[in-house]
Amino acid sequence: MTDITTSAVQKATKPNIEDVFPHYLEGETLKNALNFIAYLRDIKMKPAWTLHNVWKSTSKGGVIYYIRLAKSKRDSRNRKKTDTTDWQKSWVFTPYLHNINKYEELIISENLQDFVLSGLQYCMPCTGRLCPTEKTIFGKNIKNLCKGDLYNGMALWYTNPNEVEIGYLKKMLEFEKQARIKIGHI
Repeated sequence: MTDITTSAVQKATKPNIEDVFPHYLEGETLKNALNFIAYLRDIKMKPAWTLHNVWKSTSKGGVIYYIRLAKSKRDSRNRKKTDTTDWQKSWVFTPYLHNINKYEELIISENLQDFVLSGLQYCMPCTGRLCPTEKTIFGKNIKNLCKGDLYNGMALWYTNPNEVEIGYLKKMLEFEKQARIKIGHI
């Protein structure tokens, strides 16, 4: 029997995320992840294998999210203080909210601004250089953010989101999807 958790096997088979997650996650963390993945499939944002333990989905020509299993402690650096899950049993959801400025008012009306801000990634040394940037969001000027060209200057990472947080992520994905439809691209 082949080991679906290895890079070589995943590269050859491009496994479904649901087949890999049970090898790493457990309990409520696994249940929440699988329920969220089922939802993503239902709304036609299915996760497609991309790299070892990494899946993504695209919408209107661009990435709308990545899901990854933590490969190092750094990958789960945005864990909640209440999260007791070991980093090796963690998953991370990274939404690409390229058009957030078009629906900031909706986020505020849904009272999601604190949740969005809690997922911000701040600059850390990567590939030997620093890339801090600043961005104004919800009327606040936030400095030292991870620039990441893919993130449009605002990297968001949510580690082991619980059921309530997944509800917030669903709303944010819907807002971003609608914004992309309105402008016809990302």
